Amino acid sequence: MNAELIQALPKVELHCHLDGSVSMATLKKLAIKDGYPLENLQKAQAPKKCANLQAYLDSFDAVLPLLQSEENLTLAAFDLIEQVAKENVRYIEIRFAPLLHTRAGLSLAQVMTAVLKGIRLAQEQYEVRANLLVCALRHHENERNLQMIQEIAALQQAQIVGFDYAGDERDALGHRKAVVQAAKAHQLQITLHAGECGCAHHVVEAVQLGATRIGHGVAIKDDLAAIELCKAKNVLLELCPTSNLQTNAIDCIEHYPFPYFLAQELKMAINTDNRTVSNTTLTKEYQLLVTHFQLTLAQMKRLNVDAINASFADEATKKAVKDLIEQAYH
Repeated sequence: MNAELIQALPKVELHCHLDGSVSMATLKKLAIKDGYPLENLQKAQAPKKCANLQAYLDSFDAVLPLLQSEENLTLAAFDLIEQVAKENVRYIEIRFAPLLHTRAGLSLAQVMTAVLKGIRLAQEQYEVRANLLVCALRHHENERNLQMIQEIAALQQAQIVGFDYAGDERDALGHRKAVVQAAKAHQLQITLHAGECGCAHHVVEAVQLGATRIGHGVAIKDDLAAIELCKAKNVLLELCPTSNLQTNAIDCIEHYPFPYFLAQELKMAINTDNRTVSNTTLTKEYQLLVTHFQLTLAQMKRLNVDAINASFADEATKKAVKDLIEQAYH
């Protein structure tokens, strides 16, 4: 498969962070509009190899000051839908941490409404189905995250479908059970970042907390019991190859566990994580797997079918996207 075919095929993306995926062109426009130093944007793309996950997360510090107004959040969401439409992503779940966008006084309702507005405006032009996932942050107190869930649930927006915990994984999730339970009680489906820092037991912990998907999860490559648990619970791994290499979750592409996970018949989806911070696209992520692991068309189809099946979309959306995939992959 070549890049042109990969780009043309309908695809599903489940793990894409809004703040890490605003295009450089749009970031520059926002910076000029807001009088933000353009040189700061040089830090918005992480090095190809970071010392650790935290060094990768530091790139967001260059972007977040530009995402503190309703206008800019709407433009950012529009921009992301526009980007994915160009490579025929037909369903995407966009995740972000609303509390990070309240520094200039926006309420959570204003933040969520602005992002949803950007998505809906873009959907008037592009055939991309999209939903939102809300991220709590590991370094925030439980009370703050619980309040966030209550405020967002009160908005009763059908496109807010899922909940995630993001941030530095060294802060384990065990004492976050009440927050995850609150999200579930408000009908939010659960995916949790885990297994990005070499700790397979964090994946086990996330599954025990009720996650039906795991953000990254590559650490289970060294833990057969964790693999068997994910298989038994029908848990899908949201793999982000370029990001995993950057953060040293995996040291080099030759050691990436994709073929091993295939052989184990684990459910997987391929994702960008952060399009701008990682300087990638979903097409590039699949191209990596073609180049290094001889990914076939049939395997790519299976990845996208598994992705839409594990998505937090409603049944009608799942069927529509599956029909598109069935028609395109021959």
